[in-house]
Amino acid sequence: MSSTATNPAQEAGVPAPRPLVRQPVVRRRRSSWIALGVALIAVSGAGGGWLWLATSDREAVVAVARDVPMGAELKAEDLVEARIATDPALDPVSADDLKKLVGKRTTVGLEKGSLLTASSVTDDPLVKEGEQLVGVTLSRLPATRLDPGQKVEAVHTPKESAASSSDDEASKTERLQATVIEVSAADNSGDRVVDLAVNSIDGTTLAQWAADDAVTLVIVPDAGS
Repeated sequence: MSSTATNPAQEAGVPAPRPLVRQPVVRRRRSSWIALGVALIAVSGAGGGWLWLATSDREAVVAVARDVPMGAELKAEDLVEARIATDPALDPVSADDLKKLVGKRTTVGLEKGSLLTASSVTDDPLVKEGEQLVGVTLSRLPATRLDPGQKVEAVHTPKESAASSSDDEASKTERLQATVIEVSAADNSGDRVVDLAVNSIDGTTLAQWAADDAVTLVIVPDAGS
């Protein structure tokens, strides 16, 4: 006769304890972090689009690399390529024409960092048709620098009339309109040669004054100043 083993707890009417079952841990991502990630992606995309538009809407133009006086002949080192945002109010020379500008003369003084415009340069020579070029040696020049293209007056100052101070003599002072073409470096004695363009009718007269060392230059004020 077989016997069956019984659990004392069952005999006492107490239910048997259930085995412990570990539940899998589910990590929940906070919705705020997800929203932040979506926002960052959107901002990055918008920033990239703005940067692309900002850089693509630029044009290559010609800028001035160093100061250039009025009337000077442009050299390659005077110019540089620059990129600027397009603006209908600006009319700079395209960088495609940079090499074509070398050898042209400036019609105004150019400042470093400024944009070059078509009206700032010219192919026309400083000595125009109907003019003559006369070199005048001077020991005294105005303290203001004389630039090519600058308008001056060549005043006749003969030595024998230096002591004369009458108003009548002063009113008869001869003077010629001239344009500065070039100013040489000073020689050992401090003299400089100034090339002046004058009307062909006045060329011989100015040359005679220069031979007699009887020329003084007077700067003509700019009419726009």
